[in-house]
Amino acid sequence: MNCPRCATINLDGSVVCSSCGAQLPTAAPPPGAAPYGAPPMGAAPGYPPGPPPGYYPPPYGVPMQMAPSTSGMAVAGFVLSFLCALLGLIFSIIGYNEVKNSNGMKTGGGLALAGIIISIVNMLLGIMIMSSK
Repeated sequence: MNCPRCATINLDGSVVCSSCGAQLPTAAPPPGAAPYGAPPMGAAPGYPPGPPPGYYPPPYGVPMQMAPSTSGMAVAGFVLSFLCALLGLIFSIIGYNEVKNSNGMKTGGGLALAGIIISIVNMLLGIMIMSSK
């Protein structure tokens, strides 16, 4: 059954689209179909019923959605920007690139950008202090 919203192919009898979550049109059960929870024909007594209506596991090969995580390099760059400006700048740039190239799976771009700015400001202040002596 194809989703009317995103055209994803879903299992027959699906209630919602496995991709976008849209409500799918329902079809009447075929004549002679066993009611939900009834064991299949020829099954032993006590056979466990199938999944609840509307629940279908994702098809094989569909990646599971994972929550985004914070880039460790971005955090380390931000912290190091206060302690050692050069290391803070390097780690922040690596962390910023990691966040940009992760397609939304890594967060912390703001921390990395702040680490870059703070590192540059600390380096400039250090140069100004050294040149005034």
